[in-house]
Amino acid sequence: MLERTVVDGQHDLTPALVMLNDLGLSDPPPGFRRALSAALTHSSYLYEHPEELPGVTGGLLEALQALGSTYLRKLAAVRAYQRQPFSAVGHLAKHVGQVPPEFQRWAVEQTWVLRLCRVGRSLNVSSLPPSVAAALFRQLLGLLCLAGRESVAESLLDDLVSGAASPQAIADPKTELQEQLADSRPSYEYYREGPDHAAVFRAVVTDNDGRQGAGEGGSKKVAGRNAALDFLQRHLPHVVRAQADREVRKPLFMEIPGPEPHRRAVRRVQDLFSLSPAARPLLGQALVHASWAYEQRDLMARCGQQDNQVLGFMGSQVLNFEAVLIQAARAVISPPEEFRLNTPPNTVFDTAFRHADLVPALLLGVGQASEGIPIELGSNAFQALLGAVFIAKGFPVTLSSEWPLEWGPLWRIFTEAPNGLDPTTELGRAASSMQLDVDFEVRESGPDHRTVHHATAVLSSAVLGARMRAAEGSGIRGKTPARFRAAEVVLDVLDALGERRPAQALLTRSEVDQSTGRFILAHQAAVLAGHRIPLPRWIAGRLFGLHWAGSPEALVEWAAESDLLLTQIAGFEADRHHFEGAFRAAHDAEVADDQARGIDVELAKVLGLLEQLEDPESLTRDHLDRLTQLCDIYRCLGTDDPDIGLAELIDDWKVLYRGQLDVAVGASMTDGRLTGRERAVLDAIATAVMKPNTPISVEVLGQRPLRLRFASSSTLDPATVTQMCALWSGVTRTATLVPTDFGVDVAIVGADAPVSPGPITRAALAVLQPVTEPYLASVADLLHDLKNQVVAARLAVSTPAGSRTARLEQQLTASRHLDQAHALALRLRASTSTLGKAGEESVELGTFLRSYAAAVLSRLPGSISLSIPDASSVVHVALGERVLSAVLDNLVGNAIEAMPDGGAITLEWTADEYETVVEVADNGPGLPAEVVAALASGDRIRSTKPGGNGLGLLGASALLNRAGGQLAALPAGSGTAWLVTLPIATMMNLETE
Repeated sequence: MLERTVVDGQHDLTPALVMLNDLGLSDPPPGFRRALSAALTHSSYLYEHPEELPGVTGGLLEALQALGSTYLRKLAAVRAYQRQPFSAVGHLAKHVGQVPPEFQRWAVEQTWVLRLCRVGRSLNVSSLPPSVAAALFRQLLGLLCLAGRESVAESLLDDLVSGAASPQAIADPKTELQEQLADSRPSYEYYREGPDHAAVFRAVVTDNDGRQGAGEGGSKKVAGRNAALDFLQRHLPHVVRAQADREVRKPLFMEIPGPEPHRRAVRRVQDLFSLSPAARPLLGQALVHASWAYEQRDLMARCGQQDNQVLGFMGSQVLNFEAVLIQAARAVISPPEEFRLNTPPNTVFDTAFRHADLVPALLLGVGQASEGIPIELGSNAFQALLGAVFIAKGFPVTLSSEWPLEWGPLWRIFTEAPNGLDPTTELGRAASSMQLDVDFEVRESGPDHRTVHHATAVLSSAVLGARMRAAEGSGIRGKTPARFRAAEVVLDVLDALGERRPAQALLTRSEVDQSTGRFILAHQAAVLAGHRIPLPRWIAGRLFGLHWAGSPEALVEWAAESDLLLTQIAGFEADRHHFEGAFRAAHDAEVADDQARGIDVELAKVLGLLEQLEDPESLTRDHLDRLTQLCDIYRCLGTDDPDIGLAELIDDWKVLYRGQLDVAVGASMTDGRLTGRERAVLDAIATAVMKPNTPISVEVLGQRPLRLRFASSSTLDPATVTQMCALWSGVTRTATLVPTDFGVDVAIVGADAPVSPGPITRAALAVLQPVTEPYLASVADLLHDLKNQVVAARLAVSTPAGSRTARLEQQLTASRHLDQAHALALRLRASTSTLGKAGEESVELGTFLRSYAAAVLSRLPGSISLSIPDASSVVHVALGERVLSAVLDNLVGNAIEAMPDGGAITLEWTADEYETVVEVADNGPGLPAEVVAALASGDRIRSTKPGGNGLGLLGASALLNRAGGQLAALPAGSGTAWLVTLPIATMMNLETE
């Protein structure tokens, strides 16, 4: 009997990983093991054990299944087309259609994975129903696609899809058998075996002569098909051989000599996708409707061509996969309870077809041309064109990497639009996230039998107290399509505002579009000035340049052109501080800060080493050097040193390192300026490279960006230099440190500032400046005290003693200093133990709050009550229990201390798609005004508690900021109220286990 393998209570996936490695998964992405564990879990097991898979929902498993299913169909279509590229679309569809039923049979046979899967108690892993086995394998395929390992999925399915798509595999054996037995009708008998959940059907087909064929399957249809195929192979083998020997018709690759608009479009698409001239016959075929192919059948025969139906089928498989891939990726970020598959409707592809200006290029028969191009026809032509591109590109894994910049808006239309939504819905969602109202006005023109509708989007901004009519959409029959086109006009403007140079992008558009762009930008600025925004939505929607926050140069360039747009609005005024907070938050969300987390890791290691020491004589120079370096780093992060000119810094070095440092620099290369943090990095490098009695040289290699080379005359310890570079690289994102054999190469990159920057540009430039963290200044103070105790302990044990008594006194003194060092290390660990990389853990908030409240009640004074709401939904937040407990302990602990005579504490929480807000409130005397002001300004908070160090509120705020959250004091009539904002967790955190 096959059983699930569990090691130390965990899901042991080693056999599956070994098999996948043999299929090409030689270097799985970080966190793949954890994701694989989720993918090999059936929904029945998840229902019974939800606590074992935090962040995994039934909807997420459904999303993986949907992605695996669309990938399977796409791969089947590719293999079938490669075998018989010029077959009829019906023949191709039959080959693809027969793969899913065969997939169930195939999945049951893959015991190497099924023995590792997790299923509910009602299922037996040794005899899973075909539908359950297929569902688990679809989840596995979906995971491989999300991890970018489609090649592994293809190898896994190779035998299945190759056999189904091969010529000898008759597409419809039952029909073929009926045609071969023209004078008699074969009879079928069906038998059912096995339990209801694992039923197996057996079919027997018999002809008038008593000849029989037999077959099995998970359904009567599959069993009958296999029985017919068995009959043909047994009694009519010449039919099967004829199918196998049938020559695959080769495409002639002759370009269709269509009219000039057709040929021009074909060449334009060829150039856009960088295709060879050999692709033109295929691209031309994509723009041939069946009506034109019929009327020009002699010409089509000479060219060896056919209409675009086969390419349309291929394109639909490819584009459905692209759309579901994006939906599944979104489901990973925000796991739904139920997944609703939304493949793009025909209206979406028809919209893209018309945006690409392909209407004149489509070859239509005379009758069809008189009727125009309906949505279904335009949709099929666009899908056929992308099917042709997909084939001409050699069947790439995804078209996204091949997509031309000029067609960027088209990609958004049919893939990046949320769930393949129509343009009006997409615009509605974008408008909702930025608090903009949208309505449509529709007018009609033309005779009754040829009525054409024109729509205009009307934008209303409450914060501006103004309305704006966008440009009218082009005419089309039908009010709904007209609204689509009007929405597309505004979406195009939003696209232009999201470009790196929005003013330049709008210059190519009409004056009305430019006015609309300025109106929307002004509205966004006004919203940022007075409202809290859903940051993930604004970043994903490319609103107000927040998506450029991770690139200093791009953000400043976007901001400068946006300032230019807003100056064209009479009377518009803005304060840079309204935008700076949003830019900073987006910067932290967009830029991975692994290097800064390395500083915290180093601190934990050093504290651990010191805590293990029991003998003062075990203290080494390495302990002291590492402490000193950490003290310098945390002091740098927690304070704000002034800027300095490069020439001034060089002069300081010449004085400080007289005779030990040689600077080689040209006179024209010393006019740059450095931030205080950049100066600290360079000072640290100079100190680390320099050895006693060993001079070093500093060479300025370039000015834009500033490049310096620090070199010692002797070989340095590679491990020490590498460690130093790794730590100091986390101090500022503008400096890149690369260790060399004899020193360090440094590059400092900034952004060019305009001569007269506007408010948005000033905000963008401010984001590039280092932000001090007063909390870390407090950590630096504790580290300084710890370093002093270590120095004192080392000094006590190293000083010569004149007598045995003096030596014992020195040992006692050293031990006291070591005890003090241990106490400070514990204090530091308590203050920083929750610091770490954001997003590594998650917790289900409702369950956590119930457990947390129970723990608090056990230690709560009887005079204080605590209440929390019932959980109305299941929400996972991107913090672990330890971190969230630390934050709430601080706030609840403060509330308890503030109410010695009793009172009430309440915890309330709400959630939306992107974030959760927890409110912690009490009815005590309220928060001192100086504490509120200090926290709001980021100043250091001086504790009034005996022995307090002011780390509490600052520490809680720092923890939340690292995870993308926020701590804010709420105005309250009485008592104290805190608002804790927490980001929603993703399902699979792809990190190293």
